[in-house]
Amino acid sequence: MQTNNKQDILPISETLFIPLAARASEIKRDNPIIIDDKSVEIISSIDTSNMVIDGGEISTLGILSRTKVIDEEVNCILEKFPESIIINLGAGLDTRICRLDNGILNWYDLDLPEVISIRRRFFTENDRIHFISKSVLDKSWVNEIDIKESSNIIIIAEGLLMYFTEKEVTLILDILSNRFPEAHMFFDVLHSFFINKKISSTFLWGIDHAIDIEKLNDKAKLIQSWSTGNLLKERQSLFFRLFNFLSFTRNRSQILHLKFEKNDA
Repeated sequence: MQTNNKQDILPISETLFIPLAARASEIKRDNPIIIDDKSVEIISSIDTSNMVIDGGEISTLGILSRTKVIDEEVNCILEKFPESIIINLGAGLDTRICRLDNGILNWYDLDLPEVISIRRRFFTENDRIHFISKSVLDKSWVNEIDIKESSNIIIIAEGLLMYFTEKEVTLILDILSNRFPEAHMFFDVLHSFFINKKISSTFLWGIDHAIDIEKLNDKAKLIQSWSTGNLLKERQSLFFRLFNFLSFTRNRSQILHLKFEKNDA
């Protein structure tokens, strides 16, 4: 029986809470990588006593790296296209809307129904912020995005695609490229070395080189990539800095920026 006011949330997956805790813990540091008050608010209201919420040094640095890079890159696009439509795939308890909302963008959070039901406890829909309770593999979800011919689309899939098979990732890219031509997409990928290693979670898909993503979809063009081993070096232990001389550990997680080419007429 609970003796405090914290919400007892059944952990659908530890991956829902580990990124949240990593972002929230930053506020305690002297020089935080990000300041995420919403993550602090959420994690403080959840009973995490029976959860694993610390993914370890590698996981935490990876989460902070991808959060920082994606925030900065999306902000750059929003400066040019402030009324962009942002589609957040596998939203979980992601708090990016709180950091990036400029008051005029349109935002869609997509996740499984049971995850969206948890998200509703902490976030509210309005005329610009929308929830879609469907699997990313369900092709019908794209019909719920209200787009116009001139719409600038940004797709975010943070901490998501490595839990799908290559066949499923290919399907997701096909769905996105066909429905959202010229959209930007930001997401992270693992090195194939870590597939099925059961290190922290069981990962099903990865690539050795960022450019390999183009092999899965002929409309997907790589704009830029970042290796997490090269990011936040000041926070890496000596052991991991040395370990990063190996390409598969330096590129254990990469952040990719794609743009889908326009569909042929």
